Amino acid sequence: MKSYLSLIPISAKVRKRQNRMTLLCIIISVLLVTMIFSMADMAIRMEKMRVIEEHGNWHIMLKEPSEQLTEQITQRTDVAAFSRYDGLNFDLSEDYTIHEKSCVVVGADEAILTKIYNNLTEGHYPEKSDEILLSNRAKEQLSLNIGDAVTLCTPAGDFNYTISGFGGDVTISTNADVVGALLNWDAFQSLARAEGSKLQPVCFVRFDENVNVRKVIAELRQTYGLSDDTLSENTALMGLTGFSSDSYVMGMYLVAAILFVLVLAAGVFMIAGSLNSRTAERTQFFGMLRCIGASRVQIMHIVRLEALYWCKTAVPIGVGIGIVGTWILCGLLRFCAGSEFVQIPLFGISLVGIFSGVVVGVLTVLLSSISPARRAAGVSPVAAVTGNLSETGKISRPIKRSFLKIETTLGIHHAISSPKNLFLMTGSFALSIIMILSFSVLVQWVQMALNPLKPWAPDVFYSSPDNLCEIEKSFAAEGESLPYVKRVFGRMYQSLPAEYEGKSGQIDLISYENQQFQWAEEDLVAGNIEAVSEGSGILTVFDKSNSLQVGDTIQLEQTELTVAGVLKDSPFDTSDQPTVICSEKTFEEITGEDAYAILDVQLSKDATAQDVKELYTLADGKYHFYDRLEQNKDTQNTYYMFCLFVYGFLAVITLITIIHTVNSISMSVSARTKQYGAMRAVGMDSLQIKKMITTEAATYTALGLFAGCGLGLPLHYFLYSQMITNYWGTAWQVPFASIGGILILLVFTALLAPLAPAKRICNMAVSETINEL
Repeated sequence: MKSYLSLIPISAKVRKRQNRMTLLCIIISVLLVTMIFSMADMAIRMEKMRVIEEHGNWHIMLKEPSEQLTEQITQRTDVAAFSRYDGLNFDLSEDYTIHEKSCVVVGADEAILTKIYNNLTEGHYPEKSDEILLSNRAKEQLSLNIGDAVTLCTPAGDFNYTISGFGGDVTISTNADVVGALLNWDAFQSLARAEGSKLQPVCFVRFDENVNVRKVIAELRQTYGLSDDTLSENTALMGLTGFSSDSYVMGMYLVAAILFVLVLAAGVFMIAGSLNSRTAERTQFFGMLRCIGASRVQIMHIVRLEALYWCKTAVPIGVGIGIVGTWILCGLLRFCAGSEFVQIPLFGISLVGIFSGVVVGVLTVLLSSISPARRAAGVSPVAAVTGNLSETGKISRPIKRSFLKIETTLGIHHAISSPKNLFLMTGSFALSIIMILSFSVLVQWVQMALNPLKPWAPDVFYSSPDNLCEIEKSFAAEGESLPYVKRVFGRMYQSLPAEYEGKSGQIDLISYENQQFQWAEEDLVAGNIEAVSEGSGILTVFDKSNSLQVGDTIQLEQTELTVAGVLKDSPFDTSDQPTVICSEKTFEEITGEDAYAILDVQLSKDATAQDVKELYTLADGKYHFYDRLEQNKDTQNTYYMFCLFVYGFLAVITLITIIHTVNSISMSVSARTKQYGAMRAVGMDSLQIKKMITTEAATYTALGLFAGCGLGLPLHYFLYSQMITNYWGTAWQVPFASIGGILILLVFTALLAPLAPAKRICNMAVSETINEL
């Protein structure tokens, strides 16, 4: 043996069984970090592709910029691409048609199809003034090909074009019943002038990937005096690249950082607790090394290098399992969840995930070994020789004999006698509780975010062309009579001028029937619904632009409405004007309308695509028809997969808590083997030994529960407020269900942890335990 450090591989071979739990702790920590960073990397790659496909690869949009401003900004060296954009007949209110199909006409530069949006399917951009690009749906519905001549019929006359290509469904129009047409910018301006339409162009701008987009935007705002009214950001893309200024996105960054710190801290506590117990178990060994000449520094080096020696095996295994686990999760998302995950990489390798797993694993072990190394170095050679390795310092009698039995008293004493071990054990329990409470918020967030999971989510729905109340109730009754239709429910709608909160504006007045009021009751955050359903009062929906509260009034031209309740959620998209919900009776009294603007249809589980087609035919072109059946199924699958991941992660945390507790109690017992032998020698029986070890575990559990709930509940409130309350308005409530589950887990762990070590001690001969080194 050249040095004391040569003992490390020898000790590792001799103590393979004892080291197994420590290796498992390191593997789990590296595994979690690798998978979290790898999945985050895969999700960012997928989400970036999806955002670019749906929202475009642009960073800012200039609203009605002057030609001078457009030229100055687009000539900048940090601008990678730009395109002007405008359209005619977006609201389908005018008679624009191609082959008798309603048509939307847009004008843009070539970059809109190749650099801003990547949706040129076939052919080329219409470079000539007599060329036109049609949407893919136009090709399918009208059986057209490149080179065919088409006539665009407009209120100002007919214009003949030649088809140059197909594509641009996202760029032009997403309406399935509408033909989309794209002209080059000059041809579009000529058409708009012929139509006498006033142009309201926008300009999409994409910056180079190597520039600080946030800094460039701030510079543009200052240089050209651009406000939020004239410059808007692609929040989705900016959020993925870390440059978003949206408060909600920034809040989500903060949430992600907090959850990551919790996972990292759990790894540190878990490994540190294991190393601390391993050091306590080998206290006499380190003391004997001091006796034969090892210095304090050498002992500290032995402990630290021994921990790194474990990393040689544990880190590669953890990283490898993390990569395979990432592939499995990506596969589940791609093939079992919704269609929005089809772009997630299946066998992607994340260098960020691997690097994070290795670095965090090694750093965690190094940090975790600091305290055990100091403890080992502090062992007195005299104590090792005499065998007096008990805690130093004056020990007073903690509890009177008459109050608790001796085995209970000793169990509590063993738990609290070492402040460092108590801190690590309690901290490990507390962190597990905090993580369970924190990650439980994600499940609630998924439930709020995925609207089709709501009971009111339709599988298909009809809407009147101009959002007018034109869908007759007899049509609703006809649809409800079909055998594959589960439920039909409609809503009347009208935008009305009103005065509220001391200002004048518009409100969206919407009617509910009885079934919708029953669903709305689940989303009620203030007030009551019963009076509204009976025709007295109204409901309003909370959002950032609506601060109406229970008791506030809204003055219409002929009547006054009183807010009787506030909802946290609704089927409607948020707008800049309050959403007001009333009964059908109240709506008819105010507006005189008795037909629906929207008609939702929910289908039975065995409904087929042919049934959906029959419902489409039923509209007979009078109403717009929207099919969300497959989308709902995808979203439902996505919800289940997210729940699987979140609950799976919680299960891993739970497993870590149980393994770490069992390991720590086992090592604590092993470190006191000699003491237990002495207790048995003076008359303590096996049952008392088991009770003493169980009491020690129960002490850690109780203190961890108080610490975890004391710190976890405020954090749960913060995360809930940041992720849910600030966006949907749902008030935080104490998570009694989660706390109950945690309590059951802790009781189970406290009862399970002492079983193996107590059995091992009781099965050893008294002479063997006393002489054990």
